[in-house]
Amino acid sequence: MPEEKIFTIPLRDAFDTERTHRAKKAVDIVRHFLTRHMKSEDVKIGNSINKDIWARGIQRPPRRIRIHAVKENEIIYAELLGVDIKTPTKEEVEKKAEKKKQKEEKIKEERKERKKMTIKEELEEESGKTPAPVEEMKVEKSEEKKEA
Repeated sequence: MPEEKIFTIPLRDAFDTERTHRAKKAVDIVRHFLTRHMKSEDVKIGNSINKDIWARGIQRPPRRIRIHAVKENEIIYAELLGVDIKTPTKEEVEKKAEKKKQKEEKIKEERKERKKMTIKEELEEESGKTPAPVEEMKVEKSEEKKEA
């Protein structure tokens, strides 16, 4: 069963930092406050809180903010008071995890390809050959200059 609480979070400490970092600091304060009071490290701050903090720009966040927080499966979801909290379904969570896994695999494959290419380029430089695409580009540029 999810645990629900309503908090009024004071953001006065955000005004102790530089003017150009106040809204960022306010978001960090909200995250830290929820971590401390709801006893969980995984905090999902809703769009409504973010928009409210950043509404007047980076230099003038609100002095305090009232939020509604729900703790479900060790994950804290927070929105402004009066805004509905939409927790993701199991299907959405699984879909997101699968997408993240595919992205990581793609990145690993790209790194392998890059590494192979750099090894080939090093071998060609040692043998005295320059890569073919570079030579072709030089020829094309010289032809363009002659035409102009």
